[in-house]
Amino acid sequence: MAKLSRFKTMDIFNNSEHKLQFSSKKTGISITLPIGWYQESKEDADSPSDIYFQSLGEPYSPYITIKVIQIPEIEYHENSYQELSEIILKEQAEYSSWKPLEMLEQRLGNINHHPARIDIFNFIEKETKIPVTQYQLTLQLDRAVCGLVAIMKTEDKDRYLPVFNEAVQTIKFN
Repeated sequence: MAKLSRFKTMDIFNNSEHKLQFSSKKTGISITLPIGWYQESKEDADSPSDIYFQSLGEPYSPYITIKVIQIPEIEYHENSYQELSEIILKEQAEYSSWKPLEMLEQRLGNINHHPARIDIFNFIEKETKIPVTQYQLTLQLDRAVCGLVAIMKTEDKDRYLPVFNEAVQTIKFN
């Protein structure tokens, strides 16, 4: 299993002219991504979510889903974001045909003054048998948690992991 480490905010958006800031009224979150990404907002029965994608017209074109989950006061605690990370990992392990998940990295830190955890891991998707890399971020909010899940083909991870690392550092809460 990967060792948990700390991460720092980095000044990585030195070329902002090739970036777009997306802002969502549904989730109350803004994020900056390279030009060529698109946004779609959805409101399901549980909670609102935003989907960002770069459509390449094939399975597992890179995409990001961000969801804010309100937590009842009686269930809320200071490590709710860690609990969400563990739930997502468990669900993904059940969905994978490669057990256990290949954990590449786990980091703890802060994003925009909120406690955060990042998990990056590989798995083989059950139906398509495509090797996939998942980047997940969970953030502790006031009476809620925010989850970001970004998925790409494992063969594309060297190209997209830096994009996701940069993007999570730009997350702001409106």
